[in-house]
Parts: sequence; C-alpha cells; structure tokens
Amino acid sequence: MATITYIIGKRGGDRPEVTLKLTISNAKKVQSKVHGISVFRTYWDDEKGEMKTTSKFISPKDKMEIANTNKRLEDLKAAIKHKIAGVVEDEITKEWLKKEIDMFLYPEKYAPKVEKPKTLMEAVEAYIEAAEVRNIAQRTRFQYGQLNTQLCEFLDGKDKETNELDRTFYYEFVSFLYNKGYKKNTVGYFIKNLKAVLNSLPFTQRASCELLHDKECKKEKEDIANIYLNEDELAKIANLELSGHLDKARDQFLLLCWTGCRYSDLGKLNKDNIVIRNGREYFKIEQQKTQATPTIPVFPVVHAIMEKYDYCVPNPMSDQKLNEYVKEVAKLAGLDGEVKITHTEKKNGKVQRVVRRYKQWECVKVHTARRSFATNMYLRNFPTLMIMRITGHASEKAFLGYIKVSEDENAERMMKQFEEMEKRVN
Repeated sequence: MATITYIIGKRGGDRPEVTLKLTISNAKKVQSKVHGISVFRTYWDDEKGEMKTTSKFISPKDKMEIANTNKRLEDLKAAIKHKIAGVVEDEITKEWLKKEIDMFLYPEKYAPKVEKPKTLMEAVEAYIEAAEVRNIAQRTRFQYGQLNTQLCEFLDGKDKETNELDRTFYYEFVSFLYNKGYKKNTVGYFIKNLKAVLNSLPFTQRASCELLHDKECKKEKEDIANIYLNEDELAKIANLELSGHLDKARDQFLLLCWTGCRYSDLGKLNKDNIVIRNGREYFKIEQQKTQATPTIPVFPVVHAIMEKYDYCVPNPMSDQKLNEYVKEVAKLAGLDGEVKITHTEKKNGKVQRVVRRYKQWECVKVHTARRSFATNMYLRNFPTLMIMRITGHASEKAFLGYIKVSEDENAERMMKQFEEMEKRVN
C-alpha cells in the first residue's frame, strides 16, 4: 500500500516549493522536490498537504491560484499512484520518483521528436507513408505514388522548400504535365493531391506556401461526356450469348450497373452480405472508399445473376481486364453510336480544347456502370436523396456529376412529370 503526502521545508521564504513524500508498505520512503510548484506558506495545511481556501483574507486572484495549484498537486498524486501499480518495488528510487514527477510536469520534454518535412519531396514521401498507416485505399495511395513520380521527374533531382512553391512553380508544373500528354482533369487531380500533401503540413509551413493561398493556383476541371447506358442498352448486353471471360465480365459489369456499387466493392456482392427484409433480398455492405453502409435492393437482373452462380459470384477480375472486356461486350451488343468528347490538350505549344469522336462501345468502362445506375434511377423519377443513400454520395453536388441526362431526356422527363401532375389535379 502506497501513501503520498506533500510537505514544505523551512527554507524558501513565503513561497517555498513542495516536496512529494512517497511511503510504500509503511516501510520504504522516497521523496523528491516538485520543482516548479510553489505554495503560499501562510495558507499551507501540513495535515492535509495542501493550501487552505477558506480564509476570508485571501484575495480572489490568490484564491484562484491556490485552487489551481491544489488541483495540480492532486493530479500529480494520482499519476504517481497509477505508475506505482506497474513497477516493482525495488525499482522505486529517488531518481525514479524525480523523473516521474518531471515527466508529469513537463511532458513535452519526453515527447518523441518528429522531424517535420521541410522540402516538397520529404512532404510527399511522409504523406504516402502516413496514408499506408491510416489504411487509405490502395488506388488512392497509387495516385499519390504517381504524384511522387511526376514531381521527381519535374524537379529533375532539385528539391524545393515548401515556402518556394508559388504561382511560377504551379504554372511550370501544370505545363510539364500537359506536355506529357495528360488531359485537363488528370492535371487537376495532380494539383488536388499536391494541395492535400501541403495541407497536411504544420500551420507555419502552410501559411508560408503561396501555392495554397493563390487563387490562380487552382485545380482545373472540365466536364467530360462520360456516357451512361440506358436500360434498353443494358438489356442488349444482358441478352448476349457469351461464354468464358466475356460472360463473367458481362455479369460483373451488370451487377455494378444495377447496384450502383464501385468496382472496389464488387467482391462484396455475395451471399454473405445478403439480408432478407419482408421477403425481399438486399445487399448490406460497407463501402471501401467511404465506409458508408447502404442497404441495396437486389433487382431482378441482379437476382438472376446471383442465381446463375448459385449465389457464389466468381472473384472480380482486375479492373484493367474488366475495362478491356466490357468494351468488347458493348461492341458485340451493337453499341456503335457516335460519341463526341471534348478534351483539353497541349497542341502546337498551346493548351486547346479538342473535340474527338468515338464509337459508343469505345467509351464504355467499369465506371460507366455506376453512372448508368445513378442516371437510370433518376430517369425513373426516384428522389435524388434516395438514390444517394444507395450510391453513398455525401453531397448532392457530387452525385449530380454522375447524372448523364441529355437536354432531350431532361425535357421529356419534365413533360412526363407535368402531365402526371395535371392528371392528379383533374
């Protein structure tokens, strides 16, 4: 049993320092001064080992100081008692007690020293390491790895202090990326990820980084005609007679088209994640990217695919292979309409907007599935927020970026809703 008391010596005048006296098992006694905590001798209570606060002669200012000092002494006493519980009695010496008191009063002296990254490349490497510790998605870590690669090539072995990152650096880096053939949105992602790295730095470094605060140094973005497949087009794909890897790719693609899931969650669409509510099947999954846990209806197309594989859908193939195969499947389904896509490219030394024409099947990729789900459910007049609960979008702005409705489709949708309202009124 350990007891702790505080005593003060005869020296030290009116404001002596306190000494902590530790007694263990009524036999072993160790004591050490509590450097940095002084008390009012006038108000000290030897019996209680603390200062009195009841005297009517104590000024309000002194009374507050006394209360704070008593609280600190009480906290120190509790901390030492806690430490004693995990230490062998023979290890409890005057030196041990002195260090424990010092660690409590001045924890900053014993905090591990973390060297703060000073240069840009040090900051990027530290951010990538931290992303691995925080269990960030592999694809996101890959993007920061790409940023690291491009910055290394751009700087050509010459690192930059973070306070040197200004508008000139921004324009030179953007120009470098365009010259390498990257499109505007990809360049924008590099800038976005670069800013994420810089925003992870201590405040003093962020404050001196012009690139973070200059409005000209922004993430560029353009609307790309990412296509979606309507329900008739999805039916053409579903009705194809396929076998082997194309059959598997078609089924995995349709699962995403009718659940709104990301490719990273495709492997979770299995019997282990199916729940039954009122006789109907639903998927209950945790999304890898956002950790949202939507409940997703198992629509007829999805049910048919699940039954086809006896609810043991084959493991997802790589997204590169799936992208390759779904294009082939879309071509076999006859999706060969013309699609115009505008790109921002570096041409003849200048950044220009270039319109390129593609066959529809050439534009189909894994992410087309998620856009198709969002757009088709929107065209069925499901409320936006209801669809967002399935897709896991946190904001309506982000969700609306997935809706690929043409001007004609939008006008037709409005006309149908207007006619339905008229019928209800009449």
